[in-house]
Amino acid sequence: MLKTKGYAVTSAESGFAPFELERRELNTKDVLIEIMYCGVCHSDIHQVRNEWQNSIYPMVPGHEIVGRVAQVGAEVTKFKEGDYAGVGCFVDSCRNCENCRQGVEQFCQVHCAQTYNSTEMDEKTPTLGGYSSQIVVDEITR
Repeated sequence: MLKTKGYAVTSAESGFAPFELERRELNTKDVLIEIMYCGVCHSDIHQVRNEWQNSIYPMVPGHEIVGRVAQVGAEVTKFKEGDYAGVGCFVDSCRNCENCRQGVEQFCQVHCAQTYNSTEMDEKTPTLGGYSSQIVVDEITR
């Protein structure tokens, strides 16, 4: 696991505090992005405050991520170290259902893994977002 520094909230009432999290090791199609910038979206505020009643804590928000690729998996073809990369609202989907095949992965019929306040495709491992120093995602994340 890759130790990463970030900022998290632990409840709807808590403030942000430094937080050490673990990112997965790179799979063959993954890229490690050193985060340079992460936007602050109003949806981050809603999620942090649990205003939509679906928040998972501890939460590291942030889904408007821009950074540089620091490492690539052995089978990555779309990026090389030093390239700029961005991550949006979600980081994975089944890629096989009808919606995924049509390019609308955000409507995945199996599970759409959001960048934060969600779970990885195993539906157990929490996703943690861009208010952190690095993130590991598949090279085709849109």
